[in-house]
Amino acid sequence: MPSSPDAEVPAEEPALVAVLRRGLLGVAALSVTGTVIELAMLRHWTQASQVIAWGACAALLVAIALAARPASPTVVRVARTIAFVVCVSAAFGVWEHVEGNYDAAPLDAEYGERWDSMSAAARWWAAFTKSVGPSPALAPLVLVQAALLILLALHRHPAAGPARGRAYRSAA
Repeated sequence: MPSSPDAEVPAEEPALVAVLRRGLLGVAALSVTGTVIELAMLRHWTQASQVIAWGACAALLVAIALAARPASPTVVRVARTIAFVVCVSAAFGVWEHVEGNYDAAPLDAEYGERWDSMSAAARWWAAFTKSVGPSPALAPLVLVQAALLILLALHRHPAAGPARGRAYRSAA
């Protein structure tokens, strides 16, 4: 017989779900670790705005640590909030990369002479696709990926509390 909507949530979630949660957090941790290594190799600290990426990586590591052993609804909310803030900061990073490419374009060997004669759309497209400038426009999105993995790992987590943790009901 199907369970009623008011059925109690089991104390522990099914083993497969727990494994998937840990797997999502593991991939998030690998993504952040790879990003930290890449940032270090690129010496991504020469401008104040570049330090934002380092802060985002540190914040994601904190969120992963919190999500690995959420003890209360508050811990789950904090980890989710951190992940959301990192998503916003990564969008800022995409803008910074594109704008940096756009600003560097007049010095470009291929585009420099014709830059002023190009349409605005063509100039922004060249900056976005890294046809001009040194910055990969979509590189900051790896932080979004890691943040989304954390959010997925915490989706309907039992520690989120009774209003949000009703993901698993007894089949009896």
